[in-house]
Amino acid sequence: MSPRSVRAAGPAGTALRANPASTSSGVRGTAAPQTAPRDLAGTAGIARYAAPATAAVVFVALVALTWAAWGDLRHDTGYDFVAADRLAHGDLPYADFSYLYGPLGVGLLGGAFALLGTSVGVAVGVGLALAAAAVALTYHLGRALAGPVAAAVAAVLAAPAALGTGNVGLVVPHSISASVAVVAALSGLSAAYAHAGSGTRRSLVATGVAVGAVALTRPEFLAAIACAVALWLGLRWWRADAAGRPRALRDALIAIGSAAVLPVVVYGAAAAAAGAGTLRDDLAPSSQLAAGGKKILEATAPLTAGSFAKLLGHTLLYGVLIAAILGAAALAHRRPKLRPFVLAGAALVVAGLVVVALDDPEAARSKLEFAFSWIPAGAAIAVVALLAGARHRDRAWDARGQLALLVCAFTAVLAAKTYAAFLPQPNPDFAQYATYALPFAALFLVWLHAEAVPRGDTLTRALGLAWVGALAAVCCVLVAHDARDESVTVRGPGGALHAGAADGPAYQAAVDAVVARSRPGEPVLFAPQMSALYTIADRTDPLPTISLLPGALPAPADETAAIEHHLGDVRVAVTDRRPLTEYGQGAFGTTYDQRLMAWLRSDFRIVATVHGQGQNAETLDVWQRKPS
Repeated sequence: MSPRSVRAAGPAGTALRANPASTSSGVRGTAAPQTAPRDLAGTAGIARYAAPATAAVVFVALVALTWAAWGDLRHDTGYDFVAADRLAHGDLPYADFSYLYGPLGVGLLGGAFALLGTSVGVAVGVGLALAAAAVALTYHLGRALAGPVAAAVAAVLAAPAALGTGNVGLVVPHSISASVAVVAALSGLSAAYAHAGSGTRRSLVATGVAVGAVALTRPEFLAAIACAVALWLGLRWWRADAAGRPRALRDALIAIGSAAVLPVVVYGAAAAAAGAGTLRDDLAPSSQLAAGGKKILEATAPLTAGSFAKLLGHTLLYGVLIAAILGAAALAHRRPKLRPFVLAGAALVVAGLVVVALDDPEAARSKLEFAFSWIPAGAAIAVVALLAGARHRDRAWDARGQLALLVCAFTAVLAAKTYAAFLPQPNPDFAQYATYALPFAALFLVWLHAEAVPRGDTLTRALGLAWVGALAAVCCVLVAHDARDESVTVRGPGGALHAGAADGPAYQAAVDAVVARSRPGEPVLFAPQMSALYTIADRTDPLPTISLLPGALPAPADETAAIEHHLGDVRVAVTDRRPLTEYGQGAFGTTYDQRLMAWLRSDFRIVATVHGQGQNAETLDVWQRKPS
């Protein structure tokens, strides 16, 4: 995409008019009269009801198709199950146990466990509510940007990310902080849009509170919403006349003050309980980064010339697609007789993509890189183009235009963290952390293809939405395919989740062995991860460090302290032989946590070795303490 594709176009796709509107605040154009977002000709009445119904039906269908297949028992899934259970029983994150994320998500899940009991089912219920909220908010913002049909397309594209079956997704994510961050950020954008249209202080305070809530989740989401809201407030101040600038400044201070309250109070209390140093070490775990965590960050954002060149190439390639859409529409306008053929060609492309996804899902998955990987650069280009138009005080800048800037800025900043691997499609084998950005990327895509590029042309809009709709359909097919492959149910007293044949039989055998050899609630050790098995087996994690990823116990002395102070009552342990190549490490007890492995070999004996099935089958050792 090039700046020219949105240059001189208003944020809602209309030409920026030299007819300023002023409110009592003196901010020009912030409450300009709005026309409804254009929709496909002749569909407005039908779309009003059919579009949200379609999005809801797709979401419910995907819930049914992916039921219990969410999460990945090999990785972080279950980390928050353990943390929330501890919170429900009176322990505090950072003070009583190590916790790597902001406290809002685990606080929500901990409250649910306190009310309803700790189980996989309760966690799934909370996750489904968050996933539904994310898709609904995506629809709401998509409708504000580009009308109901575009909103339905955006919501359907967000649904497979929300219901992803791998280690990322909003139902059973690697950390519930991500699910809550998505919902809180979407809520913040919605509140900012409401303020842009109404100018009420209540909506401005709601925007600030949402930003504060995001601050209690994940730093990359905080950076994205803080940058987007700051840019928006700053531009509102810039566009105000001399009389309106004091009001615009007061608005900014209200938003900043509202945003600061939650994090200052919550993190202040956490620092008082745990100590500022402990809080800092948990939220910025330098030892885990040094032990291999930084390799994951470098894989998605290596900051190399080659990675930037690849991003530029993908952006230019997507620009060719946009040019093709514009060319096809122009040809149909010049020769009206060709219009049916252009529409038929678009339909064939959409159908072809879906057929390929159904016939060969992995081929479709690999090709989706070209549809998504350009978005970090594309959203940044869109921000520059929107700023170039909105900085002129004599041009209208309505609420929809302000929302477009907020969405593009948020997407650009959030996507920067994974700019070299922005592949937010379902992938059961490798966690695509850009998946969490897909609701925002979906909004950016429908705004681009339904408003910015068409600039009022209904045929261009139809072709663009058909393309984004095809991407949404392919992602839905892929997530359903991935769920079907998770054919093994891992079940225990605390609930059940599904896994693939390579892993599931091993996890089920491990759960069965733990249940047979220990009592409910008894401390057992699953290492280095497999945290979900604590909840499934209804057993207790004995360590304050919930998982034993490389660097969690940074020094041999820390391992010795863990053995002496926390593992004395452990009679059963399960260890994973899988090497952590993504961290640049071997298996547990080989390149890290060697003292823990030596303790197991000294005080325990292997009573069972269990395996999954097929290629890359999981292998787990079940240990029983030797008689004293």
